[in-house]
Amino acid sequence: NAYFPLLRGYTALNANNELREANDMYLQNAGYIRLKNLVIGYSLPQNWTKKIKLEKLRVYLSGENLGYYTPMRTRFIDPEQLDGDATNGRTYPMSRTLSFGFDITL
Repeated sequence: NAYFPLLRGYTALNANNELREANDMYLQNAGYIRLKNLVIGYSLPQNWTKKIKLEKLRVYLSGENLGYYTPMRTRFIDPEQLDGDATNGRTYPMSRTLSFGFDITL
């Protein structure tokens, strides 16, 4: 019941083809859901902004790559970066970005 098979050197290359049997033991579901972008903002009422001689003032908080869920059994592979090339999905993770700001209209 071990996860990894018994090590056998060059068994697949001999005439008996002992390791030729196809299996799906190591296939994993690479589906995922990601919270890619979230922006929360609030525009102050105009009766407040007129007192400080502004037409409009909006405060916002923005976040990118805030999190994801995947049924894959690893913490080291980002499912969005699986592209089938030689990296095997083992690349630098996508950075998480948080921004805070003001939109001001004079």
